[in-house]
Amino acid sequence: MVKAVQIRKTGGPEVLEFIDKNIDIPEGREVLIRHTAVGLNRYDTEHRKGTRRVKNLPAVLGMEAVGVIEGLGAKADECLKIGDRVGYCTALPGAYCEKRIVHQKYLIRIPDDISDEYLIRIPDDISDEVVASVLFKGMTAHYLINQSYKVKPGTFVLVHGANGGLGGIICQWIKDKKGMAIGSVSSDDKMLQSGCTHMINYNDKEAVDKIMEITKGNGVGVVYDPIGYATSKVSFESLGNFGIYVSYGQISGAAPLSFSLLSSRSLFATGTSIYHYKQNRFTLVLTAMEIFEMLRKKLLTAKINKKYQFDEIVQAHHDIENRKVSGLNIIKF
Repeated sequence: MVKAVQIRKTGGPEVLEFIDKNIDIPEGREVLIRHTAVGLNRYDTEHRKGTRRVKNLPAVLGMEAVGVIEGLGAKADECLKIGDRVGYCTALPGAYCEKRIVHQKYLIRIPDDISDEYLIRIPDDISDEVVASVLFKGMTAHYLINQSYKVKPGTFVLVHGANGGLGGIICQWIKDKKGMAIGSVSSDDKMLQSGCTHMINYNDKEAVDKIMEITKGNGVGVVYDPIGYATSKVSFESLGNFGIYVSYGQISGAAPLSFSLLSSRSLFATGTSIYHYKQNRFTLVLTAMEIFEMLRKKLLTAKINKKYQFDEIVQAHHDIENRKVSGLNIIKF
């Protein structure tokens, strides 16, 4: 039996419940992982509230985790060893537990045709806590700035939620790409730089005017938005001709869209999911390698804001709901 946190129905933090859960023996290419750290993500709260659908209820939440291999299925690759440190962030939700069985295809490892040493061992100088705090967010930031819209030197980018963990990583990565990040937050007291070239308060009545002043009237090339309805007016009025609105969340509800709005400046709009951009094993592994290298070179900094104990998960969700935490946060075992 292992301890886990599940939901039987969607709703507020009160629907989270602690349970004792049976755990099977790994079969085939499955791996049993004992978690050491779990990342806290916006996806967790969206799954809990039902904004983002969970396939079946009851369900254990949690998108990403780092841990140690404790068991291997009979067909697991020979490179995988008991005691190896591994991480994952694209398996189905289920990380809110002490131990979990995960298919080896979700582990961060190099495909068989590259080398006999094809397991990416998490670098010794990067802690489990840091990996758990940035793996999912780093993967998301990578596809946003390289695939959803390719940020180039000099590109003006509006990043909503810049004070959040993912927003901060996006801003740092844009800076490395020599783009110009305009960080957007909900109040003046949250206007920390987070690697941004400029900062604005999206609730400021002059927010759009300030963005246009920064961009010399041209508007931004892309908006990265996890918020939705509350930021939509600023988002679309700030985009320049042929600009693209990239949604990767709907914290405040869906952004209103219409073809007349898009045709006003020949704009584009897209919704994204990590499961589509990082479903290929080779892409998943190469992205992980890039994240680790950027961490080691200090091109990405991962300052963990708060470390919750496993029995504090409900409190963590309350804190997220009440905006008492920002930045990178994890659950420790």
